[in-house]
Amino acid sequence: MLRRALIITVVVGIGSLAALAVNAIIAPPAPPGSAGVLAVDFRDTVTADEGIGVVADTRPVLRIAVGAMISPRKTRHLYDEFLQVIAERVDRRAVFQQRMTYAQVNTMIERREVDLAFVCSGPYVTGKAEFGMEILAVPVAHGKSVYYSYLLAHKDSELTSIDGLQGKRFAFTDPHSNTGCLVPKYMLAEKGQNCRTFFADTYYTYSHDNSIRAVAEGVADGAAVDSLIWEFLQATDPVHTAQTKVIGLSPPYGIPPVVVHPDMDPALKRDLRVMFLSLHEDPDTRRILRDLHIDRFEEGRDEAYDSIREMQRWVATASVESE
Repeated sequence: MLRRALIITVVVGIGSLAALAVNAIIAPPAPPGSAGVLAVDFRDTVTADEGIGVVADTRPVLRIAVGAMISPRKTRHLYDEFLQVIAERVDRRAVFQQRMTYAQVNTMIERREVDLAFVCSGPYVTGKAEFGMEILAVPVAHGKSVYYSYLLAHKDSELTSIDGLQGKRFAFTDPHSNTGCLVPKYMLAEKGQNCRTFFADTYYTYSHDNSIRAVAEGVADGAAVDSLIWEFLQATDPVHTAQTKVIGLSPPYGIPPVVVHPDMDPALKRDLRVMFLSLHEDPDTRRILRDLHIDRFEEGRDEAYDSIREMQRWVATASVESE
């Protein structure tokens, strides 16, 4: 039996692996150039200490941040258990920290305010370039260590591709998201277009769940989201995914990794990597991974993210040329 040694500190209860019951469309201040933002409603969130049994534990902490991964909004107990397992396996107690944006999570890693983090592929590429962010392990989901960007529209719409979204409302997730922002911008750049002139209005929802809901409820005509999150919700809680349809599929990209600061203590880094790579070997943790739709973890390769780097360069060049 696992000891209840999990302490969770949620700074902002929004995010891909926070697993909070979010009944809102997120709206921090809009980044420059965005046409609009959606309203915030925190009435249906779960407080940090609700349902958590905290016991005295003097072991060192393992500080874990989450920026992106599979995102079940109403199964928070699964992640309580998952984070506890991660810490227990290296004889530490888990402290979970969450931020609203991917950039904020990257900053925590760079400043070594957290020990490890689950991040989106786009922020990994940025963090690698800025301070040498290092891959600890990557998940294998549905037999693959890749994922896709799904371009969504409402199931009842006549839209069949990104071309039909011209002059309509579009929901981006996070400005640093690969699947939720970079990919649709790249799709337009290839066509000689940009989001400022192509769409009538754009929003940042700061959550793939929220982008799915925005399309399902008609707040946006289209959105681009992480395929893993859409598939997870479609299988476990399809109330909003069932109201959407996939009208575009990107090429595969390197899956969102688990990362650390390059200067992490080498012994702890080694222990954490060994722990992640062996999680699937134990029946109890294999069950937890199965519930999260993760097969196992494996070693990651930096070159798996080169296509994202190329898209970033293309979009940056296209943006400059369109000014």
